[in-house]
Amino acid sequence: MINKLKFVLLSLFGFVFFLVPFTIGGESKIMLSHITDFVKNNILEEFLTFTAASAWIVLIGTVVFIFYTSKSKTLNNMFKASVLNVIFRITGSFLYLMVLNGWFKRFDFSSVILDPNTGGLMAGAEGLLTTLYITFFVGILALPLLTHFGIVEFIGVLLGPVVEKLFRVPGYSMIDAIASFVGDGTIGIVVTDSQYQRGYYNRREAYIIATSFSVVGIAFAAAVAEELGFGSIFPIFYGTILFATLIIAFITARLPLKKFKPTYYEGKKPKTVDVPEDETVVEYAYDSAVEQAKDTKVSRAFIEALKNIIHIYIGFLPIIMAVGTISLIIAEYTPFFDIISAPLVPLYELLGYSSDIAAQMAPASVAGFADMYLPALFIKGAASEAARFFIGVLAFTQLVFMSETGMILVETKMGLNFWDVIKVFLFRTIISIPILYVITNLLATLNVLSF
Repeated sequence: MINKLKFVLLSLFGFVFFLVPFTIGGESKIMLSHITDFVKNNILEEFLTFTAASAWIVLIGTVVFIFYTSKSKTLNNMFKASVLNVIFRITGSFLYLMVLNGWFKRFDFSSVILDPNTGGLMAGAEGLLTTLYITFFVGILALPLLTHFGIVEFIGVLLGPVVEKLFRVPGYSMIDAIASFVGDGTIGIVVTDSQYQRGYYNRREAYIIATSFSVVGIAFAAAVAEELGFGSIFPIFYGTILFATLIIAFITARLPLKKFKPTYYEGKKPKTVDVPEDETVVEYAYDSAVEQAKDTKVSRAFIEALKNIIHIYIGFLPIIMAVGTISLIIAEYTPFFDIISAPLVPLYELLGYSSDIAAQMAPASVAGFADMYLPALFIKGAASEAARFFIGVLAFTQLVFMSETGMILVETKMGLNFWDVIKVFLFRTIISIPILYVITNLLATLNVLSF
């Protein structure tokens, strides 16, 4: 009975926390957004001090572990990284501290970094990274409510037969997909690659799952939605991401994919999971969920969540700071993004956006290849809600960004190279645009969004 209550109550609370908007202080937002606002309005200085301490730890720890290897596997996993990641971590941490403390103000070069439209947009009291620091801390801490107490297993088993027909992958792959949606896309990719190596998927199935369902999760989506002004309609924002992602997955599953043949990793025999004959799908889904709740200790789940927060703070946020600041400098002081995205301007004008808005949307549409947060930075100031919504969702449906998921895809055993990753990005962008055009216009017709 206790395990049944764990499954039902904790999973329900997680669902409500992340997906159901509440009105507090006259504003209707999901609980995660309300908590983010509370921190900003009441303890922002203390929180910024905390983020500065985190940046110092990342900066010093990364430099030290270039030359030092600890006996602790945990510390090595935290601070040792690839050469490129080390460069990004050091750069991002330094830039964050530089902007937060106003270092080198007397020197001319600092104006480029401290500019309110570059580094100043990323860090500080009004910085976009501040929202990420808060949202990830709160969101990932609450995430086990959705991922650890049975709802993933319940939905995964329940939707299994549908998944096989629609996406031509094994039913239990839905667990990988849901783990990405409610957790993090990198987690989904890593899990899929692991399952591929164990014989749960063939190479074609693993490719479809990793490049179709490994979308950055709900905590990050909530942060982007908040920055773009869609906290009050977050279920619609995230629902659109899911809907468009599923359509693209349906199309991807039917592509030839000649390079990714239905062969198993190093001759592994395929593994299957079948519903017992004496149970219905619903009964088996429920039993699987209760079993998961039984196997999960609440304390262990939240300790794991704290470890994930540390991982994000060390390995993810500094990279966003580095890539974001450098990209904003390029955008602010060079015509690079305008040049490569020029063909998209007349397309967006054709779709009904004004010339000024189209000029903002075009570079935002391609910037996501560098980092998924960049489109939000580029489009945040647009007056058009429809444009902000369109680009905000597009950044997620594109899936691939080289600061994280793109690099991880290349490192898997599935056989993707850099060119394959570029093709995934371009394909998903091309397919996403007409889908989001229809959805955005429908929401505008319903007065949910304004042009």
